[in-house]
Amino acid sequence: MVLVLAIVFGLVALASGAGAVFLMMQSAELKRQLKDANQHIEALRQAKGQLDQARSQCAQLQQALDVARGEDRQKVDWLDAQQKEIDWLRTELETRPKITQKRYKILTLGIKWTGKTSLTLKWANPLVDLGTLQGTKIERYERTVSHVLTKEVLTEHVFEIGDWGGEHIVDAQQELIMEEIHGLLMVVDLAGKDGQKIEPARIQEQLREFQPQSLQFFFSPKTLASCKTVVLFINKSDVLSGTPAEVEREARGYYKSLIDSLERYKNTIDVRVLVGSASYGHSTHHLFSHFVERILPKNAYDPQLLQRMKQDVNASSALARTAQLPAPQLPQQPPHPQQPQHPQHPQQVRPNVR
Repeated sequence: MVLVLAIVFGLVALASGAGAVFLMMQSAELKRQLKDANQHIEALRQAKGQLDQARSQCAQLQQALDVARGEDRQKVDWLDAQQKEIDWLRTELETRPKITQKRYKILTLGIKWTGKTSLTLKWANPLVDLGTLQGTKIERYERTVSHVLTKEVLTEHVFEIGDWGGEHIVDAQQELIMEEIHGLLMVVDLAGKDGQKIEPARIQEQLREFQPQSLQFFFSPKTLASCKTVVLFINKSDVLSGTPAEVEREARGYYKSLIDSLERYKNTIDVRVLVGSASYGHSTHHLFSHFVERILPKNAYDPQLLQRMKQDVNASSALARTAQLPAPQLPQQPPHPQQPQHPQHPQQVRPNVR
């Protein structure tokens, strides 16, 4: 009996030990599984964080993409509007007349301090400040005289004035030989730089400068073929006293020999003598009308030009009645059915003036 109990207790103990071992092994396995599960959960958490970050970045990228698409649509709209404007401008340009230019060259000559530049600017660029003038070799000015519309072409008629410095008359003669000149303005004066009184020595110096032997170089066959008029302007007449007629007669007397030399060419070229003052504007307004009348073709007149010349003629007629001189005649208006209205703006080709 004792043996049986011992065997039973032994079997029970053995079973308990085996159970304990089994439980210990199962516990270890469960711990390992729990650890793996925790690691897996942590990996899933990290993956979720990365996924959330990726979603946030995707949202930002989508927002940026939406903004870029909006900007692209706006740019496309702008380009469409710009293309429509370009097409409209192209259509306008195709319907507008083509613009061409006809240029007429005029040279201004004279020794130093005769007032050439002041006189030139009085009619070529009257808006310039005469107090800023400086001596230079040559200045060139442009003045648009008229605009004439013929069929599909708008022609601008432009006077190009070359103002040569007094010490460069030889260079001006070379231009006369080489270029096609349409008008020549020779300026002499009655007084010196200060313009206070008659200076006979200065007058004699200018007569020597334009003596007959020298004048022949100004009237070469090429010049005579293209030049339409020569104007001798006797400047600084304000130093003389008397009526306008008396002042003109006296001024002409000082330069009688030069006038006689110029009039030898009257059979081949128009010669005009004017007496005035660039400083005070006496007779300066005649120059523009005279050059227009002699140089510009009659079919190049437009209404504005005719109006301007009418004003000059009216002023000249009033002066002629006062001085008992023959009044100038207004050129006949050529037929121009459709003339555009454009202001004539004088332009200076280079900024520095003399």
